[in-house]
Amino acid sequence: MHWWRGGQGGSADAPSRADDVLELRVHGVANTPPAAMLDLRPDQVEQVDGDDLGSFWAPTSAVAAAPRKAGDPRVVPAGVRREAYSWGAMARFSTVPGLGRASGLVAGLVRVLWVVIVPFGLANVAYWSRDADEPHGRRSSAGGGLVRLFGLALTLLWVTTTATITLGIVAAQCYGPRTSLTPGASGDAVQYVQVCAALPDWADAAARWSTGLRTAVLVGFTAVVIVALGAVGSTGRLRYERRMSTTKARQRLRPAGAPPAATRADEVRGQVWPMLARRGFWTHADRSSLQWFQHLAAAFATLAGLVAWHYLYRDEPGCATSVGFGARGCLDPGVWTADGRLPWAVLLLVSVVVVGLAAARTGRFRLEPPPRARGDQPRPPRVSRTGDVLLLVAALAVLIAVLVAVVRSGDGPLRPSDPTVAPFLGLYALPRLLVAVVVLLAIAAVGIRARLRARVWVPLTLVALAAAVTSVLWPDGGWGAGWRSLAGLALVVLVVVAWTANRRHAGRLREGWSGRGPAVLLSTAAGVGMVLSAAAVLGAVAWLDAPAAAENQRLSAQDTAALEQAAAAEPLRDPVVVHLPASARLQVPPGYEQFAVASVAVLVLLLVLVVVLTARMGALRRRPLPVVPGGAGAAPELLEDLAVQTGRRHAALAQRAERLIGALGLLFFLALLATLVLPDPHAAYDGPFGALWTLGVELSRTAVVAGFGLIVASVVLAGSKQPLARPWGLLWDLMCFLPRAAHPFAPPCYAERVVPELRSRIDAWLGDDGTPIPDDERRGRRVLLSAHSLGGVVCVATLLARWDGPAGPYDHRVGLLTYGTQLRAYFGRFFPELFGPSVLGTRPSAGARLWNPDPWDCPVPPGVAHAGPTLRASLSAHGGEGRAGAVRWRSLWRRTDFIGFPVDAYADSVVDVPASEVDADAYLLAVAAHSGYPRAPEYRQELDTLVARLRASRAVR
Repeated sequence: MHWWRGGQGGSADAPSRADDVLELRVHGVANTPPAAMLDLRPDQVEQVDGDDLGSFWAPTSAVAAAPRKAGDPRVVPAGVRREAYSWGAMARFSTVPGLGRASGLVAGLVRVLWVVIVPFGLANVAYWSRDADEPHGRRSSAGGGLVRLFGLALTLLWVTTTATITLGIVAAQCYGPRTSLTPGASGDAVQYVQVCAALPDWADAAARWSTGLRTAVLVGFTAVVIVALGAVGSTGRLRYERRMSTTKARQRLRPAGAPPAATRADEVRGQVWPMLARRGFWTHADRSSLQWFQHLAAAFATLAGLVAWHYLYRDEPGCATSVGFGARGCLDPGVWTADGRLPWAVLLLVSVVVVGLAAARTGRFRLEPPPRARGDQPRPPRVSRTGDVLLLVAALAVLIAVLVAVVRSGDGPLRPSDPTVAPFLGLYALPRLLVAVVVLLAIAAVGIRARLRARVWVPLTLVALAAAVTSVLWPDGGWGAGWRSLAGLALVVLVVVAWTANRRHAGRLREGWSGRGPAVLLSTAAGVGMVLSAAAVLGAVAWLDAPAAAENQRLSAQDTAALEQAAAAEPLRDPVVVHLPASARLQVPPGYEQFAVASVAVLVLLLVLVVVLTARMGALRRRPLPVVPGGAGAAPELLEDLAVQTGRRHAALAQRAERLIGALGLLFFLALLATLVLPDPHAAYDGPFGALWTLGVELSRTAVVAGFGLIVASVVLAGSKQPLARPWGLLWDLMCFLPRAAHPFAPPCYAERVVPELRSRIDAWLGDDGTPIPDDERRGRRVLLSAHSLGGVVCVATLLARWDGPAGPYDHRVGLLTYGTQLRAYFGRFFPELFGPSVLGTRPSAGARLWNPDPWDCPVPPGVAHAGPTLRASLSAHGGEGRAGAVRWRSLWRRTDFIGFPVDAYADSVVDVPASEVDADAYLLAVAAHSGYPRAPEYRQELDTLVARLRASRAVR
């Protein structure tokens, strides 16, 4: 970065020579505008650096010189330059090249794809919640590989969903077989193809194509959708994930094997550094991009295998259903070689091999940097893509071969001749198989933070899955019972060992969801993915079935014109319809409707839980909540006190989010499990249960279709002001902070640009990046990061990333002021290796209690040993854990803040300070919540304290 070099005077982008402290404010969630961060009007601030994604702002020179009344929070202390850093556009807006001004249908499709990749982003969050420092070798839990395989299963689930719509519904059901009609004895025969009436008129053109050509086009369209799905999450990578700070860019690269140069970081050589301080954490995009090839290869091979499976068994009686598939001889070689089916069998086998190789490569590579400190910048390791590129080429070759074979298949009916079986074979069984995979992986994930060894969970998972599949293929006789027993036994053993490992985990009390964070997040990701899949399939069917009568299929425009011409040949006679054909309903794979029933049921249970919890909190509304949990709460005496108590109760209800998300993850897991065991939604059952089941299926279908409509509405509303604005903006702020490591189609990580960009601003002010600053001025300069909410997480990551700089971990020139942050209560519990007590140097948190009147009135878990330097130590005099007058870190919090917590403790902390809960500057009574911290008097007090400590600080010797 280039600012402040040679600048003088009073302009906003050139600091005064008297300014020795830079107060740099960083916003949190909701993308607070720069003017609001600086508590000014939009016309009173100006951009001093950056672009439309990340930018730095400062008050105009006129505002800085304007007189203020005493006590005005906008008054900047003497010698302090105040700026604001805005990064929210990186998390809220898409950056598709060439589509910056797109609107209408294109922008709407982009927003829809952003919704689809939400489960991939959740899987990526789950990746960082596992034990990031798991051992290698025989003792490894392979937690990273488990999560990446889970992400691959999610990709294949969406491949199946897309194929269900394009092939199972549109290709196989919306286009009927070619039929000939002779209007009269002297008339010419008219050929026609019936087409779903809800399809747009331009779809009639495909009715004139052969069945093979039309199917091949739809297969190709499915592949294009998969590529588009991967491209949406990858388009921002060049702008986000390939950034580096100017300080890092100017470090010398040493040849491999050369001794490192001596730096301050050598003083802690050999110590275990926090994950966020290790080199390469924010720059492993090249390594993680290998998964893009692996997922695309698996997706293309799965699509090719589905098509090959359908054509292999379409005309084979008895091979259309999975139950008893092997017992009926469908796996005999004679079936594969009969009637010229051998090419389809070969393509199917090659597709299975490619999927297996992609899965193996996905689960076997490691992304994280080494845990030990290093003194200088090593040359970036070369990443070989040869194997993964060849795998993708093989998948493409198989898919192209399938497309050619489909085109040559002629004009025969695509559907099997039996109308009772699946219209497109394989699309009924594959979603259930993928659900079984994610269920087994979610069970194993319960124990990976407790380092359940891969030597235990991998064989149990494979045995349970293989035995279950075998029991379906050969269900009868003693062998069928034996395979079912083996599958059940492996499942029970997997549950027991995962649960036992978790219960024995020493750190479970200070970790999110009692150390079961990966399982909770993976279950939530799979549940959301299945909700979106079911909504897409059932929503498409509801749209195509909309006429709900015999007219829900129609002739193409050309065929209709031919029939009208034939009728005109007999002007004295009009045709009279004497029989209406039965209403045609599109068939849906039962797995989607089964999950719809289960998901609606569990969401109702979650709603009941929230209602009961709200009612309980209402019943306890007269019990006052104290400032410090566990203390004596004074009864309110003033109306102001009553308003504060109301705000505390509302905040306390919202602060139970961890428990509610845990309940949601558990319920989603039960819904996935129920999908495998619920009865066929299309079957008729006698008795009261049968009527109840039928009613439940219809209501669930309606509810899911209504949810589909709400999703569409939210996507439309998201683009009402910005064409490429992502829907559900708050979700991206929270989900996209961590690097993309578990799923290549996940949304890009904005922190991979934010952290280097913020670091560069700090380094430029301090002169660590080579900026020409006089020595006496450079020695006196200091930086105070002022971070709100999620901005505290960003600033902590930035400070840790500076540990490889010239000053090493203990840089006395920087300080930190946080407020309304979630570092201890959420991030420290969900991601212990990134923000836990051993990283921050703070006390652990037990998490909110669900049913307690005060969710934080619970014992604090014992502290943890620090294997290396901590953030608190790096911000303390002499590199120690700090005394009350030595720590350059202060944090504000309120009990009325629904997502703001102390970073160390509610009481007896040298870091945390409670802030005022009433906005004293408001015209009417206003209870302060998550915003407005800089207007609180405590903010100015702590700002002055930290500025004084920074100016008095000296380098650690």
